[in-house]
Amino acid sequence: MTPQAKAKAALRDIADTLYRAASDSCREHRRYAELVDRDATDGEQKVARAAVRASDEVLDEAVDLYEIACLEESGHGNDPWWHKSNMVWRNAKEYLRHQAASRRLLRGEAGHSKNEFMALRIEHELEASALLRLRQSIESYKAARPEVA
Repeated sequence: MTPQAKAKAALRDIADTLYRAASDSCREHRRYAELVDRDATDGEQKVARAAVRASDEVLDEAVDLYEIACLEESGHGNDPWWHKSNMVWRNAKEYLRHQAASRRLLRGEAGHSKNEFMALRIEHELEASALLRLRQSIESYKAARPEVA
């Protein structure tokens, strides 16, 4: 295998890692939402929230890893999987950005004003929209790389 082929395969492996991290994050979010809808016990919801946080941390690390790998390897522009993985990366970054903004808004000291609540509501809606786009992009990546599990 040529050095260029090895580098391309390494980047594809990192893209697959990003895909799996994004898939896990979406799965944990869906699981938590189902528990809330079913009005599951507080303990069960607490465990699910912890799983969501852990999966999002892994996603954040995978996003950073992919970004660095793309800076190092540039011979992949014609590969369909690369374009799909870039969409996963972009949507994951957008989701994580809105999630961080929501957390910042929730950290208010004493209370929240009407404007702060409105900003929080908008940020939550943007976060949900970003999560939906992330789900769509992982499905698109999966179609380009069906062998990835």
